[in-house]
Amino acid sequence: MKVNPYMDDCKDKTEQRMGEVALRKYARAILIGLGIMSLASAGAAVIFTQKNDLRKLAKDERHLVIYSATDEGEAAELLDAFRKRYPFISVDYRSLAARDVYGRFKAESDAGRNVADLVINSAMDLQIKLVNDRYAQAYRSPERHTLPDWAVWKDQAFAVSAEPIVIGYNPQLLPTSTVPKTHDELAVLLHRNPQVLAGRIGSYDPLLSPTGYLYVTQDVHMDSDAWDLIGAIGRARPKLYQSSKTMISDVSSGRLALAYNVIGSYAFERAAHDPNFQVVVPRDYVLMMSRVTLIARRAPHPASAKLFLNFMLSREGQALLAKHHMNPVRLDMAPDDKALVGANVRAVRVGPALMANIDAMTFARFTRKWREAASERPPTKTNS
Repeated sequence: MKVNPYMDDCKDKTEQRMGEVALRKYARAILIGLGIMSLASAGAAVIFTQKNDLRKLAKDERHLVIYSATDEGEAAELLDAFRKRYPFISVDYRSLAARDVYGRFKAESDAGRNVADLVINSAMDLQIKLVNDRYAQAYRSPERHTLPDWAVWKDQAFAVSAEPIVIGYNPQLLPTSTVPKTHDELAVLLHRNPQVLAGRIGSYDPLLSPTGYLYVTQDVHMDSDAWDLIGAIGRARPKLYQSSKTMISDVSSGRLALAYNVIGSYAFERAAHDPNFQVVVPRDYVLMMSRVTLIARRAPHPASAKLFLNFMLSREGQALLAKHHMNPVRLDMAPDDKALVGANVRAVRVGPALMANIDAMTFARFTRKWREAASERPPTKTNS
């Protein structure tokens, strides 16, 4: 048999080229792998360096001022744990009404007297307005990747909890079998038998409480029949409040039989040890609101503020808040409240849509409609 040296040569060259190509691909794969490992290492190093830098800067600052609409008792375990981790930071925690958190912080900032480093408020819309009006600074928290998209806006406003807005009642005054389980059932009860709750129903005053105003406007957004319920409550001569905790106390004492739209964390906390106070999670829908945190644009102690925000959003911080029924907002932590299982939850997104109801003309229109809805008898106003 004749041997074709040309064909053998071509075969040898082809195999050689194939080997070289394979070698180049292998080398490229190794380089890419090394590059990815380097990038990952670099990312970890950046986070590590950032934490060390913040800690070093915070040691120089030595102080942190927080304005918050969350009662200090509810935040006590979180604050204690933070102080133990960062003993060199003196924390000045000032618990204020939601309106005062916004008003005091804005007034001081406008006057150039920057006092607060961190601002926490349940009035989500006012927090977003502060961000929109450039009172906050951006910060890319290392915990950001654990949060849902709805919980962060512009890396300046961060939801740190997920809390249902519920109904509270006194079982000594309202048997559980007669308690309305939906918004519609409450409206029907008030229309058909208004004397059952006449003068004994409580709710937020939306004209005085920014938190209450937020809840009512979100109800209207979620339910086209919400104004019918608002009108029915208004005709029942309600007592109006600026505090969930005061409302809850009045239900427990028997001054109220039912409280509408109270903050779930306070409600579940009370129900856990008080037989005179029980909670209904509305079956048709339940608003899921958040306490929103921002770092002041001109914070006197920005590194300390960033450390505290990171700690609140960490698994440890979220677990400490959850002990007081402030449910975790992290994607890798489930809510602790069994009452929310199967609930039709409507989470309110942290973002610019919240500002739609807080301009002067919209508020004026709401005020007129609110007063018309509750026009039969003026309600009793109760301050917290």
